[in-house]
Amino acid sequence: IEGELFGHEKGAFTGAVRVRKGKFEIAGNGTLFLDEIGDMPLNLQVRLLRVLEEGNIYRIGAEKPLPVNVRVITASNADLKKAVEDGLFRNDLYYRLNVLRIHLPPLRERIEDIPLLAVHFLERAFAELGRPMPYPSLSSETIYVLEHCPWKGNVRELRNLMTRVATLLPQDTRHIFPFHILPYIDETDTVIPQAAEETGNKGIFIPVGTRMSDAEEMLINETLRHTNGNKTQAAKLLGISLRNLRRKLNK
Repeated sequence: IEGELFGHEKGAFTGAVRVRKGKFEIAGNGTLFLDEIGDMPLNLQVRLLRVLEEGNIYRIGAEKPLPVNVRVITASNADLKKAVEDGLFRNDLYYRLNVLRIHLPPLRERIEDIPLLAVHFLERAFAELGRPMPYPSLSSETIYVLEHCPWKGNVRELRNLMTRVATLLPQDTRHIFPFHILPYIDETDTVIPQAAEETGNKGIFIPVGTRMSDAEEMLINETLRHTNGNKTQAAKLLGISLRNLRRKLNK
């Protein structure tokens, strides 16, 4: 970490075959973001404090300081005030960093952000996978399920879920319903709404106001999931011919 932040001189240690600039030098006259600052070792906290106070850095192995002009933004998932009390974070560095504080609540307390973030991560995943537009959309009941998850992993957990769904979603899917995402959610930690539970093997939830074409697609997809993709069995359960089912799937 020390070398990443402050760089090193040629010959400073075994393998240092050339001069390397650190993040502080690279970010000169700009902004440097340090994530999870609470995990920084105490010896590096001392060096960081000196940089903030004096505006100079020392590369590893250097004898002369280098002036730097960098705005530092830090983030932490831990309670830094408690870390100070426990002796894990320097008191002077804490107050030096705590100039302008922005508290970002956990995702579960920002329910209104969940649909926007879910769509963003989903569309980004589809784009990275090279899936042609228009992309499948999240149904209202799927959003309802997402809004009732605890999201212990915060935004990263939501991003990973959307990436997983996008990767495993069948190519002919136009809408993403709860049964598409529930297998990837830890139900022991999630309060699954009754509407979502009804999308399991025993039935399907279709809210009032759903278009007939969408309701039909939901019913067909859930039936195919129930039959493990067996179209002949699905057609029998749906009361239509296999030819008719194939025609509907090819729409």
